[in-house]
Order: sequence, then structure tokens, then C-alpha cells
Amino acid sequence: MNKVLLLFTVFCMAIAAHAQDVPYSKYLNFSKTEFKDNHFKYDSETNTWALRKRNGLVTTLNILAIIADGYEDIRPSSKDYAIAVQMGADEKASYVKVKFYNDETYHKLLTFLKNEAQDLVDTSSDKIIKYHANHGDYSLELNMKKHIVSRTSSHTTATLLDSKARKNVDESYNEYEFYVRTDVAPWSEYLEKKAAKQAKRDAKGKKKQNVDDLM
Repeated sequence: MNKVLLLFTVFCMAIAAHAQDVPYSKYLNFSKTEFKDNHFKYDSETNTWALRKRNGLVTTLNILAIIADGYEDIRPSSKDYAIAVQMGADEKASYVKVKFYNDETYHKLLTFLKNEAQDLVDTSSDKIIKYHANHGDYSLELNMKKHIVSRTSSHTTATLLDSKARKNVDESYNEYEFYVRTDVAPWSEYLEKKAAKQAKRDAKGKKKQNVDDLM
């Protein structure tokens, strides 16, 4: 009997350890204290814990570039990121969303989906690539969105007068999002208000139609 109990315990621990292998899934089990210790900020209306980091050096360089008549970079830094944990009822996490701009991080996550996740499906369009998969009790989603930003830059009097001196600047970049979803439904005052407004519109017969509704 003791051997059976031991084997069952080891089995449960193995499952738990495997589930923790999902990138960023640790935040789904954070306590309030852990969120605060890791500098997450809580928004009571959306019932969300969020952490955002911007690369201050890039911002400083952009300001100096403008002052010196250079060409400022409007692209997000590869070091920028934002992590949001949407909570559900009873202080249980619904999902974690990670937004970032680092190509290497994206390839690491994509490799994880291809090697470790199940039921991988990808859908693509001109500017968006989406991957969906499952891993244990989690539903995973990895998105890549291409932002095409091209402009003509001219800061000095010379470039304003001389069109040949103007410089075409390509500041295109990729924006990435990674979701780890649980079976807990998201809940917040904001979502409740939004649902109530939609219910009123539906009751009055003023439901907004989109192109899918008109098929």
C-alpha cells in the first residue's frame, strides 16, 4: 500500500513539474505578495496584474537624435515587454499574456510549441501568423504581427529645402504575443460592464453587425 501511495505521489509530482515547463505559466500561480515582490501593478477595474518594461536608453537616444538633427528610431526596443495576468473569480488566474519584440524569444517559444506542445495548428495572413496548441491543462497561443512603417525623415533646414537630401527610413518591426490560458473564465468589473452594455444593445435590437454576421 505504501509503495502504491509513493508511486502515485511521484506521478503527481512529475505531472506538476511538466506543467511548470510551459514558459511564463509560473505567473498563473503567483500570490499577491509574489506579484508585488516582482513589481507587478494591480488594476482593480480590470482585475489584472501587469508588468511593463521599456528600454529607457532608446528613448534617450531618440531625444538626442532629434536635438542633433539625426534620425530617431520609433521602433520598440527588442528589450521592451509587457506581461499581464488576467484574473478570474475567487482570485484564480484565467490567462497570462506576454507582449514582446525580441525575435530570439519568439523562436524559442515557437520551438517549444513544435517540440513540446500538442495539436499545433497555424493560421497565417499577410501580416499576422498565429499558432495554437495545447500543453497539459493549458491552451497556448503564439502570434506574430508585422508592422510596416516607412517614412521620409528630414530634420534640418538643408533637408527641408533639398528633397535629394531627405532620407527614406524603414522602421518596420515584428510584434509578438504569447498566451497561456487556463479553464478559468476571466472576470472583472470592466468585463461585467461591457457585457451589461452589450445585453442592453441586444435587448433593444441594436446589436452591431460585422461582416461575419452578414454572411
